[in-house]
Amino acid sequence: MVQRHDISRYRKCPECGTLDNVVSDPRSGQFICACCGVVVDSLMFDQGPEWRAYNYQEEQDRSRGGSPLSLLQPDFGIKTQISRSRKDGKGRKLSSSKRLVYNRLTNVDNHAHESEIRNLRIALRELKRLRSQMELPDRTAQMASSYYRQCLKKNLIRGRSIDGMIAASLYLACRKTKIPLTLKDVSTNTNVSFKELGRCVRTIAQHLHTKPDSGRHEALIHRLGEELSLSMPTRMIAVDIAKKTKIYGITVGKNPMSIAAACLYIAGVKTGERRTQQQIARAAKTTPVTIRNRFKEIVRVLGMNDIEVKRGAAAVPVFIEDPKSHFKGH
Repeated sequence: MVQRHDISRYRKCPECGTLDNVVSDPRSGQFICACCGVVVDSLMFDQGPEWRAYNYQEEQDRSRGGSPLSLLQPDFGIKTQISRSRKDGKGRKLSSSKRLVYNRLTNVDNHAHESEIRNLRIALRELKRLRSQMELPDRTAQMASSYYRQCLKKNLIRGRSIDGMIAASLYLACRKTKIPLTLKDVSTNTNVSFKELGRCVRTIAQHLHTKPDSGRHEALIHRLGEELSLSMPTRMIAVDIAKKTKIYGITVGKNPMSIAAACLYIAGVKTGERRTQQQIARAAKTTPVTIRNRFKEIVRVLGMNDIEVKRGAAAVPVFIEDPKSHFKGH
């Protein structure tokens, strides 16, 4: 498309002498007089993008102004550094006094951020490893990086291990994004002990004033249901039981995984799609005694007198081919 440009250099046509009638043709790269058609100049530079857009949405998607900021990079992906060049922006040589000033500013800037950047490099390298090993989404990893950066600004890393604090940040991010992971899951993928990881989680939650989401029994129930090959109706009954336990305050101070396992065990007894306490305890990474205690407490508080657990041969797991048939007769 031919466009008109108000450029003082091409205001007057050298052939016919008319003013303000020189237009540019980006396709041919020429400046042309609109009156006589003479080519005033050629080989002009194309100032537009190298891509084509056929609608507004494509234009917005393809436009760019540099790479986006990333919390998974120590410097957010935009590295800034004071140059030690002996010339200024116009190519003129700097005096010796100005060179000394710029060198001093460079040293001060490097020392001010050197320890922080080094710490972030180690922490984010471990975070990327954990994200890849545990198959976590990018949103969760970026939230964990944000938590760790806040801890670094508040000087909470001093006296604590970098691996422990970044693992604790990742655990809190998983709680916020409702990903069904426990402290044991995170601890087994790191070199941090379970107790140290718990201390780091409490430190971050206390100083950053963040409250982990406690309503995650539904996600844990579905996770256990997948591992135990339980049907969706059984899982939904377990979810309803978990909601009632939260209303009655049974979940306060209890391990969420043990509550989810006990609810799933009760739902299996109700539908006939049973799994043994040993099987559920193995999937939940806890003990049968814990599940038994949570089971008895839930049955007592919710008044489930119809729940009867049989021993011996009746305790063998039951696999229902069509779980929906159980509900048709009721």
